[in-house]
Amino acid sequence: MSAGAPYLVAAVAKACRVYYKRVPVQDGGYTMDHSSAIYLMDRAGQFVAPLASQTDERIALERLRKLAAS
Repeated sequence: MSAGAPYLVAAVAKACRVYYKRVPVQDGGYTMDHSSAIYLMDRAGQFVAPLASQTDERIALERLRKLAAS
């Protein structure tokens, strides 16, 4: 998997309000520290709200059902 051009990655990250940082490791490689969320979108494709990956299953289902009903 290849990475995108740094300026494009930065633009998308800024637009989506996500955090990311390249973290060097001892062997000369790197890992990526980044935010993690599920983006809830309405039927028109508009952003509604983020859903943290750690959200309790019952709360997540409630939010999804509410979104589906709208």
